[in-house]
Amino acid sequence: MAIWYALLMLTLVLAIEIFLASALDDVVQEQIDASMRLRASRVEREVTTGDDDRLDPGDVQAGLLELAPLEEFSSPGIYVQVRDLTGTVIATSANLPRSELPVTPWLLKKALDDQEGFETVAIGAEQIRILAWPVDANGPVVGIVVVGQSLRLVEVAHEGVQRLTAIAAIVATVAAVAGAWWLTARALRPVSDVTRVARSIAATGRFEQRIAGPAADDEVGHLVVTFNEMLARLEQTLVAQREFLADASHEFRGPLMVIRGNLDLLRLGLPEDERRASVREASEEIEQMSRLASDLLFLAAAEADETLDQEAVHFDEIVSAACERARTVDGGLHQVVLRPSEATVVVGDHTRLSQLVWNLIENALRYTPAGGRVEVSLASRDDSAVLTVRDTGVGIPEESLPRIFERFYRVDKARSRRNGGTGLGLAIVKSVAESHGGRVDATSVVGQGSLFTVQLPLEVRGARLQPTEPPLAPPQQETASVAAEAGARRARRRARL
Repeated sequence: MAIWYALLMLTLVLAIEIFLASALDDVVQEQIDASMRLRASRVEREVTTGDDDRLDPGDVQAGLLELAPLEEFSSPGIYVQVRDLTGTVIATSANLPRSELPVTPWLLKKALDDQEGFETVAIGAEQIRILAWPVDANGPVVGIVVVGQSLRLVEVAHEGVQRLTAIAAIVATVAAVAGAWWLTARALRPVSDVTRVARSIAATGRFEQRIAGPAADDEVGHLVVTFNEMLARLEQTLVAQREFLADASHEFRGPLMVIRGNLDLLRLGLPEDERRASVREASEEIEQMSRLASDLLFLAAAEADETLDQEAVHFDEIVSAACERARTVDGGLHQVVLRPSEATVVVGDHTRLSQLVWNLIENALRYTPAGGRVEVSLASRDDSAVLTVRDTGVGIPEESLPRIFERFYRVDKARSRRNGGTGLGLAIVKSVAESHGGRVDATSVVGQGSLFTVQLPLEVRGARLQPTEPPLAPPQQETASVAAEAGARRARRRARL
C-alpha cells in the first residue's frame, strides 16, 4: 500500500509538472508575441510618418535613411530589421549576431499578403522567435518589419521549473512513502493482532484469547469485533462439547457397569429367581442406554437447521394426540387434563413438535406423585401459540430453574435415574422451540408443582396449508424413546421365559 501511494503521488506530481510546463509555455509565448507585435508596430509608425497619407517603397527607403539607427528599438536578445518588398534588408539593429535574421519564404509571403507571421528558428545554439510584420499606411504593403526575440530566458525559466518540480516530486514521493507506511501500519495493526492471536490459538488450542484494545468504528474494527465474537462462540462450543462428552461418558458408564456386574453374576450359577433379577436389571439398564442414545440422536438432528421441515402443522391435534397417549402410557396413575382449545396452526416440523409436547407431558408425569394432576392447555395469544403444561409434582428448587434445560442436568440424579430419565428431555424441548423461532420458560414452587410455557409463532394468515398426518393410535405413534421402551419390555418378557 505504501508503494502504491508513492506511485500515485509520483504520477500526480509528474502530471502537474507537464500541465504547468505546457501552461507556462503558452502564457510566455503569448507575452513574447504581444511584445514583438508592439515593437514591430512602433517601427512601422516611424517608417510611415510623413505628410502624405499613402506611401510607396521609395518613401519607405527615404524614411529609413532619415530614421535613427534601429538600436533604439532593440535591446539585449531582441533584434530588428526592415526589408523592402523584394526581401532585401535595408536596415538592421547592430546587436544581430549576423547580418540578417533568418526569414523563411513563408514568412515573407505572409507579410506581403498583409498578414503577420510567427516562426521559431535556431541561430547557432539559440532559439529565436521571428515576427514578419507588414508595413502599410492606408494602402498596399510597402515594406516588412522583422522582429526577432531570443528564447533563452524562457528556456532558463523552463529548466528552473523542471528542476523545482523534480525536487518537489522527490520530496512528495518520500513523504508519501513515509506517511503511507505509517498510516497503513497503524490501520492494519489490528489485522496483525488477528493473525497473531489466530496463530497462538492454532499452536496452543486456547480459545479464551482475545484481541485487546477498543476497536475502531471502521471495517478493520468490525473485523476485530467479529473475530472476538467468533472466538467467544468457539470457546463456548468447545466447553459445551467437553461437558457433553464428560456427561455422556458418565451416563453410559453407569449402565455398562451394572450390565457387566449382572453378567458376571450370571456366570456363577445363581438360583433361578436371582438369575431372573439379574437379567431384569440388565435389561432395564439396556433400556436406559437405548433411550439415552435415541434422545442424543434426536437432539443432534433437532439442532441441525438443514434438516428442519417447514410445513403448516395443526398444533392442537399434536397436543390432543400427546394427551391421549399420556393417558394410555400412564395407566390411570395421574389425571391428565386437556383444557379446551381452538384450532392452532404453526409452521415447522411435525415430528419435532410432537417430541416437544410429549417430553413436557412425560416430564410432568415422571415428577408428579401417583394421583397427581397434569393439566395441558393451548391458546392463541397475539401472534403466538402458547402451550402450558402444569403439574402438581415435587417442584424444582429456585436455584436449579436456570439450568433445567441444560443437557444431562438433573435436580436429583438418583431419583431421576430411578425414574428412567436421561436428562435430555427438557434440552430437546428448548432446542426444538428455539429452532422454530419460539421460546420455553419454567416456573416452579417446591412441593406444589411446576409450570412450563412454550411460545411458538403462528402461521401467517393466507399461507397455503399442507396436510399433516392424522394422529395414530398410541401403540403406533411411537417415537424413538417409546420404541426403545417397547423393545426393553419385549426383552424382559423373553428373560422371564
